[in-house]
Amino acid sequence: MAAARVAFEANVDGREVWCSVSLDALNDHFGNNGTSSHDLLSAFEGGRVQIEEAARRALERNHGQSVELETNDFKTSRSM
Repeated sequence: MAAARVAFEANVDGREVWCSVSLDALNDHFGNNGTSSHDLLSAFEGGRVQIEEAARRALERNHGQSVELETNDFKTSRSM
């Protein structure tokens, strides 16, 4: 069984690159406490700015390749 993730696209130099954020990251940093798609998307939307910023940093480091964000890609827990 694949681990739960929320996938999203980033635009890198005019091309779409797939990125994702893990269930653990959504739980640890964005207040998620469920496993339904509604729960995951709600946590993603609530943390979208921070998630997209983490993806941007990772895309800069890996020269625009796909990114799978994990809990350690976020420095501190967000206060809920």
